[in-house]
Amino acid sequence: MTTTSVRPAAVPDIEQMPVPPLRRSREIQGNILAAFNKDHMAFRYVRFPDDKGAGGRGWLSVMLNTVSVTATVEDFNEEFSLSRRAYGQDPSLTATWVAVSLTYDGLLQVAREPDRVRQDLAPFTSFVKGAAGMAAELGDEGDSAPAHWIFGSDKNAVHAVLIVAADTRDALREKLDNIAAADSAHGITVVHQDDGRTLQGELKGHEHFGYKDGISQPGVKEFHRGDRDNPGFRENRPGSRLVEPGEFVFGHRSESGDPPADRPGWLDNGSLQVVRRLRQDVGGWNEAVAREAEKFVPKGIGPAVLGACLVGRKKDGTPLDPGDNPVTGVGSGANDFTYTKDPLGHHTPCAAHIRRTHPRAFEPTQKHRIMRRGIPYGPAYTPGTPDKDRGLMFVCYGTSLEDQFEFVQKLWSNNPGFVPGDKKAPNGIDKVSGTTSDGSPDARIVLANNQGEGTVSMDSFIRTTGAVYAFTPSLTTLRRLAAHTSLHGKG
Repeated sequence: MTTTSVRPAAVPDIEQMPVPPLRRSREIQGNILAAFNKDHMAFRYVRFPDDKGAGGRGWLSVMLNTVSVTATVEDFNEEFSLSRRAYGQDPSLTATWVAVSLTYDGLLQVAREPDRVRQDLAPFTSFVKGAAGMAAELGDEGDSAPAHWIFGSDKNAVHAVLIVAADTRDALREKLDNIAAADSAHGITVVHQDDGRTLQGELKGHEHFGYKDGISQPGVKEFHRGDRDNPGFRENRPGSRLVEPGEFVFGHRSESGDPPADRPGWLDNGSLQVVRRLRQDVGGWNEAVAREAEKFVPKGIGPAVLGACLVGRKKDGTPLDPGDNPVTGVGSGANDFTYTKDPLGHHTPCAAHIRRTHPRAFEPTQKHRIMRRGIPYGPAYTPGTPDKDRGLMFVCYGTSLEDQFEFVQKLWSNNPGFVPGDKKAPNGIDKVSGTTSDGSPDARIVLANNQGEGTVSMDSFIRTTGAVYAFTPSLTTLRRLAAHTSLHGKG
């Protein structure tokens, strides 16, 4: 990492407070707790050679020299944010970061004792089956079925996922050239590579449908500082409730209590990763929203209003919920609300994407939070031009695929019977990311003060074109795998 320091002379009081312990971690890889907030990212899906794991281990040995850790990433992020606040512009700080994850088959390829690893991972049913094995249960059928995937199916299996993030395209290319040399030296096959890039201009920070993304992230105890005036919430992040770290990183206390004594130690400080390549039909979405908006009575509400109703936020990120606190409203982070003043969904419809994936006060959510790390891929949409491949590289982390990512997708987003509000509220599945095997049920929307009501009938305009479940190990576990030593503490 290269940096140019522009730290102001005055050090805020916050920097003189005790540092949360996980903030200093050099065991947890970056991008799990400390985000890779970069404009350019590459996702490389690779397969190891059939040589009893030697090539994969050799490749991991090289990757160890470049993998980024939590402390390094968060040091940079904090200095960058501090400098931007002090000077009102992005500082001249740059860095290139790398994270590596292994699929179930990849772990078995490089582990010294694969049979013991199989035994250790037997309770992690979804991870063992893989993303392709769980596709049908998540609604990935038809055009989204694994048979059509670019990576992650039986015919294009993946052993490892490499995420490379940089501030500039040139820095990213330089790092990728070095990695390509390691691939060649160890017989690694690149199954596919996706290049993510933040959208520019007015769309910066937004996804391709045009909505601001990544707003509502969970706070993490022992990593984020707590608010002294509002216990249980993250400092300077209204509405960001703190979640136990074990929900995102193994070996730490979770919302269910201390980690089980029989949990394999080599999982500690690691996390389960979901990567999904989601192609977005922006033109189709825009046309459908405009068409459905005209159906509302007493008069059409317009596509901007209906789009916000389907997402739960306006395109600039402003939530539709009026907020619980009459003084602070939704807060500076546009995240301080719980829907308690809107049980029937007259402000934020119960079918809205952000309400179905995070119901807040209407459901116990702490065990079902995920840490999202997405970035768009492909060119920005221009009306009237031929359709191109564009969408979102969806990435999330947690310690239970079943209780986190899959729970949200299957039991909340996709489930017609789930109502994130009063059980009598108008309802419908998530029209942004939800899908069902028997078609997408209609979504009923009734707005407050007779603004309009209607039934939205539209297909999903997001298609899964690749997916992987992987494990992002601690640095110690990576070293043991690369050195071909036992994961269970023996030489």
